[in-house]
Amino acid sequence: MGKYAIIEIGGNQLRVEPGRFHDIRHFISNPNTLGFNKEISINRVLLICDGSVVDIGYPWLSNAVVRGRLLHNCFKNKLVVQKTYYKKKT
Repeated sequence: MGKYAIIEIGGNQLRVEPGRFHDIRHFISNPNTLGFNKEISINRVLLICDGSVVDIGYPWLSNAVVRGRLLHNCFKNKLVVQKTYYKKKT
């Protein structure tokens, strides 16, 4: 079945596996303070599955940390959505 974990980061829940790459939205990282190619640790781990052994947290697992590496920022230009309201004809 493999080894995986479900973490909460950036307001989303992700299923992460060792050796996989994930794009995370709304992850605040300042390149001046954190930099690129740095290791980060995430302690909001909801579930860890290692083969047939499953650990479920309520809401998070205590003493569980998922370590990853920040490769680059994925910031894009802001998307502005405007609604158009028409005048009511009377």
